[in-house]
Amino acid sequence: MFGSLKSKFQTVQDGISTSLKGLSIGESSKGKKTSNTSSIDKINYSAGADLLHHFQLQWNELHELAEENATKAHEVDILVGNVYEKLNQQWNNMTILNGTLATIPKINHDIQNLMDQIGSMEEAFEEVEAALFKLEDLNEILELQNKQLDHRFQLALYKEKKLSELDNVRAALASEHSERVLQQELKQQKMLKERQETFDEVFRKEIENYKATGVVPKVSSSREGPALEEIVLEEDSADFDEFLQS
Repeated sequence: MFGSLKSKFQTVQDGISTSLKGLSIGESSKGKKTSNTSSIDKINYSAGADLLHHFQLQWNELHELAEENATKAHEVDILVGNVYEKLNQQWNNMTILNGTLATIPKINHDIQNLMDQIGSMEEAFEEVEAALFKLEDLNEILELQNKQLDHRFQLALYKEKKLSELDNVRAALASEHSERVLQQELKQQKMLKERQETFDEVFRKEIENYKATGVVPKVSSSREGPALEEIVLEEDSADFDEFLQS
């Protein structure tokens, strides 16, 4: 299109130059006085109108071409703008891609660090899991020990209760035995005291009779009560000695 427009301008320029040359030649020939009538008859007086019409047509064509060129230029500008936007977007995308590609080593390094951390965390989780299992075992052992202590405590309380009951029974039996022994001793002492009084009375009578007659009376076998020789003195003879001395 630009080549055709350039050729049109070149053609118009050449036409204008030729016309101006023709006009200058015609004016110079008018200035000379000749007597040749045939040359005057050959002058074309409508050449200027034809030339003007030709140039108007050329100008209209140039104007139309200019408008068409402006329209095409606007379309080209729009296309160039779209292409620029696409290229700019692609350039931005390439910049982002280059930045992303540049960060790939760092991302790989970070991923490797994360993998290492995940491995460490897995090991820590395994250790924690093993520790939890041990803790559960310890809890079970402690619960068993607490149950054993509770049972032992209950057994100790039961044993203490039974021992207390046994002590109470022993104390009651001991008290009852002591009471019986005491009653038996009192009964025996009373009986011995009665026998002793009886023996003392018989002995006193026999002593008084002996003092009075000087003869030891014979004890009748039919007499109730023990004979003098049957009397068994107690080991403690203090009262008897005191009686004899009196």
